Amino acid sequence: MRQIGSYIVAASIIFLTGCVEENPPVASRLAHYTPFDLKTRPQFSRYQEVVGSYLRREALGGDSQACVIGMTRGSRDTDMVWVIWRGGNRLIQWFSGEDNLELSSRNLSLTDDVVPTDADIGTSTYLESRAWVNELERLCKQHGRCVSATAA
Repeated sequence: MRQIGSYIVAASIIFLTGCVEENPPVASRLAHYTPFDLKTRPQFSRYQEVVGSYLRREALGGDSQACVIGMTRGSRDTDMVWVIWRGGNRLIQWFSGEDNLELSSRNLSLTDDVVPTDADIGTSTYLESRAWVNELERLCKQHGRCVSATAA
């Protein structure tokens, strides 16, 4: 009887370990950031004008939309603003003091500069992972601002 009890315990342990994920999800690099309203930051309060101007110059005819989101860790020196323009295949970090998004040092292609996993980033300081971009887009849909423009 004692052997049967040991067998049941061993089988239960094997069964339970089979249910545990081998690769738990990696914490988002955005986990410590919270969205902020662009209108509350003077350096980003003109988002309609700055992003709209960029879209009018860069869009190849027709209407275009971009999502703009501000993220912070709490203090103003941790603020970051991202512009996600799916129609133009761009992900642009808008830095404080910039009025021309074309000149941003973080003007990424959503196809060329976004890699499948964090591991694929390697030592690059430029690439972003698909999971990170997906999380940023999700947050932008929930908390960001939509800017629409018609090409000139």
